Amino acid sequence: MKENLGAHIAALRKAKGMTQEQLASALGISGPAVSKWETESSCPDITLLCPLARALGTNLDTLLQFEESLPDEQVAEHINKVIETGREQGQEAAEEMLQKLLHQYPASVPLKYNASAVLTMFEMMFPLASEEKKIQWKQQRKELLEYIRVNGIPAYRDQAVIQLASMALAEEELETGERLLKEIPEYTADTTMLWAQLYLKRDEKDKAVEVIQKRLFTLVGQMQNCLLLLADEKVQPDAEKGLEICEVYRKMEEIFGCTRGMSDGIFAEVFLRAGEKEKALDSIVRFVDAITGQVMLPNPLLFSAAVKVKEGQEAASKEMRQMILEGLLTDGAVAEIREDGRFQEAINTLRDGLR
Repeated sequence: MKENLGAHIAALRKAKGMTQEQLASALGISGPAVSKWETESSCPDITLLCPLARALGTNLDTLLQFEESLPDEQVAEHINKVIETGREQGQEAAEEMLQKLLHQYPASVPLKYNASAVLTMFEMMFPLASEEKKIQWKQQRKELLEYIRVNGIPAYRDQAVIQLASMALAEEELETGERLLKEIPEYTADTTMLWAQLYLKRDEKDKAVEVIQKRLFTLVGQMQNCLLLLADEKVQPDAEKGLEICEVYRKMEEIFGCTRGMSDGIFAEVFLRAGEKEKALDSIVRFVDAITGQVMLPNPLLFSAAVKVKEGQEAASKEMRQMILEGLLTDGAVAEIREDGRFQEAINTLRDGLR
């Protein structure tokens, strides 16, 4: 048996939607016995393995983790099919497909990680889903990320911990958020320069350029996220200083070409805080034009090798545009300009793009 059989049994049980007591009842044993298996205090008796596999809706090979792993490229294919199914056939079909995948490959960490992202996307794709359903998605997302935190390889584990910490903070579970944040290494060595040196010594200039550009693209994104935080009213209540930060963000857009046009969304929020309604409206109109148009290419001098953008690619996904539309319709910050003709035109532009 595999050393992590206990965690695997727990994953299969949760994917089946069973409690420890329900599984124990199906096998004619006590609840504490199942708990001991999952904590690896003991192992199932060999005579229980086949009944256990049947109760969990799987086979013996899968239970003992003898099945072939799911390659990363196949994970991407499956996840894309789930998203496409959701767009074409609706919530139930997409959800059923995702749950079948998770049950078929219960030990696949890449699948669990991507599935957690899809559950988040479901909330944007299906805004009319019941609150109960949204709570279920959030709970399953936590379970998937927690599995990765305990059993995942470092590349996925750290990201899972970051997302769990984010969820804890959003739910005001500050002590849990702090504990999770402390699990994340504060410093991870940046090997970009070493990789570049390696490729250059091998006369592989194109690879050196690509690794440098990818790192630069990541750093620019991180800088923009920091500027977003600095412009937030809770961090910078002075609207005038907030606008100065917005100007820095816009200059970064102009220089690097990343998220070009998106700065107007930040400007709109800060202009409203400053009481500049007309400028806020101008910014909202430009912002909607940006997100309903085609994605702008990043500065080709800096990112040509690293960033591949398909011709005609949308600047924002349909789900993102839906979320922005709902925000503009419900956010109290824009209530005083919501009846303005230009605002309504921007709303109609967003709606037309979603049909």
